[in-house]
Amino acid sequence: MTGKTEDKQTARVQTPLHLLQVLTRTLNEHLAEACSQAETDAQKALDKLDREHAKLQDKLDQAQQKLAEADTEASGKPADKLRSKVDELTAEMAALSQSRSDAQDYIRQLQSDVRQTLRLAKGLDRIDLQVTQAIEKRNDPAAASKPAKRPPQRRSRSRKPAAPPAPAETEV
Repeated sequence: MTGKTEDKQTARVQTPLHLLQVLTRTLNEHLAEACSQAETDAQKALDKLDREHAKLQDKLDQAQQKLAEADTEASGKPADKLRSKVDELTAEMAALSQSRSDAQDYIRQLQSDVRQTLRLAKGLDRIDLQVTQAIEKRNDPAAASKPAKRPPQRRSRSRKPAAPPAPAETEV
């Protein structure tokens, strides 16, 4: 007979409370995963730009070295080709540096957005807790009759502390 009671409990129809609980939990998990993945992808892109920057810097250094050697030999035609190559590499380096700077700015903004998103998503945790409490109260009416634990009092946002009550004057 205990097998039938367990079957009845596991075969319960999902209530809106249960659906809300599942929704908040999965939304929180997916949100955290998406934020983490976005940060990882952005960092990978920046790492790729850093590798490209290192390669381009090597090419530029080699081209400048060849140009310096060509200038000492005083041959005009190869030096002009090398100067144009150095100028081209310098322009590519400037564009790549700008891309790296943009990527770093994007990562900083993304990290700020992730922190704010996860801070705001804590509201989902509170909803999940409230739903869990509501389900527990529904399933255990005896627990509902117990006094609920009061949430901590919020402090006033005013800058001045409240004035203590004035003592009552007594006539002598």
